[in-house]
Amino acid sequence: MATFEILMLDDSSPLFRTLAWVLDYKGYGVAMASTPEAALESLVTKNYDLLVTKLTNDSENSLDVIKRAKKLNPETRIIVVGGDGQIGFPMEAYRLKIDDYILPPCTPAALWRRVAKCLESVEVKRPELDSQVRLAAINEQVLNKLAIMFHDIRSSMVSTSAALKLLARGAHGDLNEPLALKIQEVYSRVKKTIGVSEEFMAQVLSGNSDVDLGSELLDLRQEIVEPVLDEFSEEIQDHGITIDNRLATRGAAAIPVRGSKLYLKSVFRNLVSNGIKHGGDRCTIIIDLEERGGQYHLKVGNSSSLSSKDRTMLFSHTKGAGKRDKTRGQGLGLGLRLIKDIIKEHGGDLWYEAKNNGSDFVITLPH
Repeated sequence: MATFEILMLDDSSPLFRTLAWVLDYKGYGVAMASTPEAALESLVTKNYDLLVTKLTNDSENSLDVIKRAKKLNPETRIIVVGGDGQIGFPMEAYRLKIDDYILPPCTPAALWRRVAKCLESVEVKRPELDSQVRLAAINEQVLNKLAIMFHDIRSSMVSTSAALKLLARGAHGDLNEPLALKIQEVYSRVKKTIGVSEEFMAQVLSGNSDVDLGSELLDLRQEIVEPVLDEFSEEIQDHGITIDNRLATRGAAAIPVRGSKLYLKSVFRNLVSNGIKHGGDRCTIIIDLEERGGQYHLKVGNSSSLSSKDRTMLFSHTKGAGKRDKTRGQGLGLGLRLIKDIIKEHGGDLWYEAKNNGSDFVITLPH
């Protein structure tokens, strides 16, 4: 059995092929990856003592492989080798914990000596992976696949939604009234399914620190509130619910906030969904906005209220938190705790306010 396990990321250059042959001859376990994607797949399935990778000024994907290798196993040693004629490495490479930087020209013998020196202080590891490292690798692989799956499903549904919208507008010919109504119904349900997929994707990505949803400048009304209300239009109509959207009275001026559209829509969707479930048929859901000390206070309220016992459990991390008595309807579940965490990451907060004629959930977001 090989003493050390080594992963080499390169596009099959003569230097790396020769080094791989030497390492194999010396008794090391050597795996070759020709693409960053192949290297990532190897890293999540096996624990390597050393990663040797070609790193040029244009190889951002190789930097991602290095970061992932260190996250999966902080003890992994890293050697980076520059390209022909290269006089330095990308600035970010110098900020990472890399054990050796090698610039050409470099012979296979010289590279072998650097590899041997790098491994001198590495203790021989057990054949089996540490259970926690293995579990972290499996979890990360699953999260990445789920993120890709939700993204692909959402993209397909967005295309379907666009096609249905064109069909409903008569772009492919006139429709009789029953058919037009049915297409409109399907269109509304597809939009709602898109919203649900976004909510699940947000929860998956919130558990994967490698995925950065980024921050963008958004119009709270046009890009968050109104699209989500549109998703629920059929359900609102079916239950005879009145939506009192007071943001519509603010004129055409934008309501600027900075954050992730995906996450913020998930937050607002959760609150509207709870309002529909627990407000009951023919209730009124009020959406209002106030500005206080550099923050927006977005309120989502209805005519229902919670008992004092339920209020204390709303944002608890305890299993079963926020659930109402079965005789009084469905529970609120763990969604409120999750969206409170999301809002805090955006620099705001979420809380519950009881009123004489109902209740409000209040979201705060900085301007």
